[in-house]
Amino acid sequence: MKEDTLNRLDEMFTATPIMRADDVPSEAEVDAASNELGMAFSDDFREFLLKYGGATVGPYPVFGLRPSELIDDRWSVVEVTQEIRGAGIEGVDSWVIVSEDHSGNPIGIDANGAVWIFDHDFGGASELAPSFDEYIRVQCLNLSVSE
Repeated sequence: MKEDTLNRLDEMFTATPIMRADDVPSEAEVDAASNELGMAFSDDFREFLLKYGGATVGPYPVFGLRPSELIDDRWSVVEVTQEIRGAGIEGVDSWVIVSEDHSGNPIGIDANGAVWIFDHDFGGASELAPSFDEYIRVQCLNLSVSE
């Protein structure tokens, strides 16, 4: 992830620590989760997991490998991804589901690292960002790409 993105996340989590997980997974746990889902995590999502475990960033949950105080019932990237893949939504079976919007639309990362949303209302997917870092910056933190 970009240094500026990490700095902004660190500032947010320092000010409001309940927004992130209390502890973080090991590299072996991250590898095991990736293997269980049959897809390598993008480098920036992997870095997020190792540094924060899982969190609420801005108004959105970011599913991870540890619960946070704000996301204590539906927090596991593995479980949520398996749930969404099992729902039979065409196209999301090749995503790692990392978040959802306020309408429950799944947000996932594809094999190339791009972040997508599947909108149940119009019945299709659209790209939100070319990377997880940009998704965090633009969608969650309301920053510009170049900011």
